[in-house]
Amino acid sequence: MRPADKSPESSNEFDITQLREILRDELIAILDTIRGSKALVLDKDLSGALSTIVDFGVLKDHGVEKIFLLDDGPLDTGTIKGVLYLTLPHIRKMKLIAEQVRASSQSGGVPKEYSLQLVPRRTLLCERVLEEEGVLGDITIGEYRMDFIPLEGDLLSLELPSTFKELYLDGDFSSIQHVARAIMRLQGLYGFFPRIVGKGDFAQVLADSLARMRLELVSGGTGGYSGGVLAMSTVFDSLVIIDRAVDMVTPLLTQLTYEGLISEVYGIINGSVTLGGVAALAPSTAGSVPAASTPGVSGSGASSSGDSQSAGKRRRIMLNDSDAIYREIRSMNFAGVGALLSKISRQLQDNYESRHRAKTVQEIRSFVGKLGGLQAEHQSLKSHVSLAESIMRRTQSDDFNAILEIEQSLVGGNDLTKEQLAYIEKMLALADPSANVPGVGGELREQPPVSIPNSIHKVLRVLCLYSLWRGPNFKQKTYDAWYEDVVAAFGHHQAITLDNLNRVGLLSSPSSTAQVIPSGPGESRASGLLNSVAPSTKPRNPVHANSIGFLRKALNLIVSDVRESNPDDASYVYSGYAPISVRLVQCLVRDPAVYPANPSGRYAALLRPLGDSSRVRPALADGQSTGGVKGGWAGWEDVLNELPGETVDASQSPGDGDSDVVVADAMVRRLGEKAPATLVVFLGGCTFTEIAALRLLSQQHGHRYIAATTQIINGNSFLDSFVQKSTTN
Repeated sequence: MRPADKSPESSNEFDITQLREILRDELIAILDTIRGSKALVLDKDLSGALSTIVDFGVLKDHGVEKIFLLDDGPLDTGTIKGVLYLTLPHIRKMKLIAEQVRASSQSGGVPKEYSLQLVPRRTLLCERVLEEEGVLGDITIGEYRMDFIPLEGDLLSLELPSTFKELYLDGDFSSIQHVARAIMRLQGLYGFFPRIVGKGDFAQVLADSLARMRLELVSGGTGGYSGGVLAMSTVFDSLVIIDRAVDMVTPLLTQLTYEGLISEVYGIINGSVTLGGVAALAPSTAGSVPAASTPGVSGSGASSSGDSQSAGKRRRIMLNDSDAIYREIRSMNFAGVGALLSKISRQLQDNYESRHRAKTVQEIRSFVGKLGGLQAEHQSLKSHVSLAESIMRRTQSDDFNAILEIEQSLVGGNDLTKEQLAYIEKMLALADPSANVPGVGGELREQPPVSIPNSIHKVLRVLCLYSLWRGPNFKQKTYDAWYEDVVAAFGHHQAITLDNLNRVGLLSSPSSTAQVIPSGPGESRASGLLNSVAPSTKPRNPVHANSIGFLRKALNLIVSDVRESNPDDASYVYSGYAPISVRLVQCLVRDPAVYPANPSGRYAALLRPLGDSSRVRPALADGQSTGGVKGGWAGWEDVLNELPGETVDASQSPGDGDSDVVVADAMVRRLGEKAPATLVVFLGGCTFTEIAALRLLSQQHGHRYIAATTQIINGNSFLDSFVQKSTTN
């Protein structure tokens, strides 16, 4: 039995971080298959994620003497005989490995034993490439199932880059298989989810994949899982799947939580941030790292370059709940962070002053016992004060506020003013094609500038938002002018970028999206035939000319009286705008924010789908608490019609099949009232603001919403995979 195949949890108390132990044990088992000392060669895209699973001390205990990053050029492992490659299954990386194996054979040195572990699964294509390169017989090939990595107790990530582009532009659906296997591992631990709900074309594909895997498991097929029928989960009431195509707006907006702004300004990579050129910062408890060291992993083989003095000023800070101060402020709207840090500073000072009041030996001993914790808290406070000051300089700049006003005008349903349109023209005129973009292409080498560099990512975020929110009011003349300006400012190769964005619906040419609006809910658009056979980011059966305008009202996306310091609504993460993805979760759990129990006034009309006065969305029953999926999508059909993709709502029966739907639904209702958690899966990435909003719901509902995603993104990283890189490098 695989290490993941344990019996389902029988208690409602559970710790999702046990997945880290499973992943670590599986990696150790792979290391132990190679006898003696060994060199570990890591894919750059995996090194950071691996550091969250295992540290170098553990690797060293199991024979790893050197660590390298997979790159061009020969591999100098010296007298070490065993070489283990850990990499994603990409063709280019297979060719790099083949070159290194051939170079080692031709050098006539110590014979090597090569092992290749593909993450998260081995593919025939990779084996074919190695065979064509003539090295397949020299390498032992396996797979390392690095599934969901628990970054926090309520956050799981596959750390798969470019998933949204692969799905909607490249037509590569392999990431769906990766997500499905990761979810099946969770079901192996906690039992089957009683209900699966979701929205989006690939949400449906994922649900179908899970159903197929479950049938294979029940019928005795291997599929990498133990045989037999798993029990229904008493831990999770439901699996909610949100396809990123359903809400492409949220990643493009500027995140306004503390954690979100760190991501925007510095770039958070694998749960850490690297600070550069900040001499005032105190030494981190995480320790310093060289400028080009392997993220989170060190050793004699880790590459290091650059000026040593500059490297000494750069250091890596882990951002997770082990830092008590960060745990308290990470999800706060940045407007309230300064006041809280000031309060923490005063409390810390009072604790230090308590040493003067210690008179007896027992009181002195008590203070000495707390001293280590106070010093660690002091170092953490200095780091976060420095981070907050740097971010504040950015948020107080005219440039930041100009972008924010444009975003707020668009999400509020307003057209841009002449001044705002002029600002967009100014960005294009002052474009900087070589600007460093946080969260894209590695870590910042120096302190971030006060003003946001006019990179292509910054410009495209604004243009895509305009296209998505203006919808049918987006004029072809405006699109053509911006198209020419982008190509002129950033190079002719960016015409490919604009075509990519057009194809996935992020920056659509009005001429390519002009369609006839159907007169009734049962009719299809002109593109309905295409949508029926190909995944789309456009609404399947919309009734309204401007779908997002309807959703703004129906889902109460804009909250004018938002409370930023003591939030009571998910809209606080964008200072008045609630993410569509989170609102959909609130629809499922019947949260009063979108689903008042006693509708009146302007809400009453919204709660009668399609103007039918005989149909009102079902509200919470008397005495029923908010939290957990209550009744699926029933009553929200008009909202779902204005969103892209298929609608998923299925119950998993307790038997060998799904024939008894009545029994299945009854079990779902019974377990749903008791299960303490809901798993929310984001296909295509999620933002720190969406995670913060789910944490607020967890506090309000007394119910755990655990986010699982293919990757944590911001607007820059979301668009980066679509941006055509210069071929002159």
